[in-house]
Amino acid sequence: MSGFREIVQTIVEETNGFDAPVYLINGDSHVFAENQPLAEGSPWLDIYGQPAADDLQRITVDGSNNATNYVRFTVAGNNAKGTEVLSWETVPFSQ
Repeated sequence: MSGFREIVQTIVEETNGFDAPVYLINGDSHVFAENQPLAEGSPWLDIYGQPAADDLQRITVDGSNNATNYVRFTVAGNNAKGTEVLSWETVPFSQ
């Protein structure tokens, strides 16, 4: 875990210094998940010794061997604010 301290610190600092939601999209062999990994009360804050980053939203795309869907992201127009800027949904491969 200590190898990730610098990147987590940077993510927290940049998120807290940005006046809008920040999205972290990741995945490889993971299954779909969406969460706020560094929000107030997260056990990761103690592990990394960081303050909370409540505006950080993580979306993990499904890349597991048994994946049945993909994630479709939609970016709103220039007038969108806050959480309206980005939305996502899982879509079955059959569509």
